Amino acid sequence: MSVRQFFSQAAKLLYLGVGISDPGTIPRKVDLWKIAAGEGWRCFNLTASPIHHKGKEAVQLEAQGADSESLALFEALELPLGKLDLSIAAVNQKVGLVVRAENHRRFELVSFGVNANSAWLTLTVAIGTRAVELNLPSYLLGEWIGVRVVVDSLFTAVFVNGNNMPDLKVPTNEHTCKGDFIGVWASGESGALIAELKYIQTRKRDFE
Repeated sequence: MSVRQFFSQAAKLLYLGVGISDPGTIPRKVDLWKIAAGEGWRCFNLTASPIHHKGKEAVQLEAQGADSESLALFEALELPLGKLDLSIAAVNQKVGLVVRAENHRRFELVSFGVNANSAWLTLTVAIGTRAVELNLPSYLLGEWIGVRVVVDSLFTAVFVNGNNMPDLKVPTNEHTCKGDFIGVWASGESGALIAELKYIQTRKRDFE
């Protein structure tokens, strides 16, 4: 890779991480409370309960079956490429964002495992077999962790708590799913507590 290519890729990741955008790429909110009502969402072995937590309208997810099928797909939106923002409660849980979903069995999962106790807080981010464990400040215990998932034609990347460079980046390959739906996933071991799902639709020029 040439120096010019290196800085071009670095600038692209910085752009995606901080979300610099034109007025046409304003984040749009997805109403998580509608999962329980099934409005725009289809649940597969998953139940949802609207609650309030730490000043946010949140949703409690409970898996009812095998982890790989415990999810809700947002069928009211097709988002093949874009940026997804989500708030994850800093409590013991394992939750995920579903991207590139073709259906409830074929999708790419970006999972977040929160391990919290009175002294420390870690977040394990995983995409497929690739994972990274992050140590987070203890003052976030019980509060909210902000994550951004960028779905690009060449990679999937995760940015945690406003980091400008990705905490985990995984390139796409011939086995990557090619669906257009997004969704949320919950582990049967812990359930999940999330809030503020937003998306930014990618425009072609964003990656030129």
